[in-house]
Amino acid sequence: APEVNKIGDTYYLYYSVSSFGTQSSAIGLTQSKTMEPGSWVDAGSIGVTSDASKKYNAIDPNLIQVGSQYYLNFGSYWQGLHQTKMTSPPTKSSGGNAYQIAFTSNFEVVEAAFEFAYNGYYYMFFSKGSCCKYDKTRPAKGKEYRILACRSKSPTGGFVDKDGVDCRNNGGTIVLESHDWVYGPGGQGVYNDPTHGPVLYYHY
Repeated sequence: APEVNKIGDTYYLYYSVSSFGTQSSAIGLTQSKTMEPGSWVDAGSIGVTSDASKKYNAIDPNLIQVGSQYYLNFGSYWQGLHQTKMTSPPTKSSGGNAYQIAFTSNFEVVEAAFEFAYNGYYYMFFSKGSCCKYDKTRPAKGKEYRILACRSKSPTGGFVDKDGVDCRNNGGTIVLESHDWVYGPGGQGVYNDPTHGPVLYYHY
């Protein structure tokens, strides 16, 4: 899924290009001053790509700024969620190796990272489980797409769930799962509303 961030007076929209179900993927950037149709200028690849030789799949970009440093979270299936440092302004990867921040080894996939800073912690939200083709095959109850989170005092790792389980080792506290008329929630983000505090948005 794409993500847009306003940095200075420019909107940065990060997007994925991928051959579905493979690691043949890349993350790109397009920019605009207004977000109006026709105003976007494509900057191409940010240098985060993947193929069968990589541990990750380079889709689902999510940018976070910590002080003057930018980080990009990404990943889907394979060996989970990864993070890399970005340049400033965040038009390219800084070139360092991406490192793992979340993974599950129990045959359920994780994707759609979203990092949110709040009250001295960095919360890593992500989607887990079976996301698609519900019209043909329904997963077992509790295995549907759902939203989980881990947190850390650092923006770059050490994310654990409420029981202290490392997010790289099957950790993750359920935030929202299927209930009533909501089936397979995921693809989430969070914003800090000035009146209501943190608000979770998602699709299902």
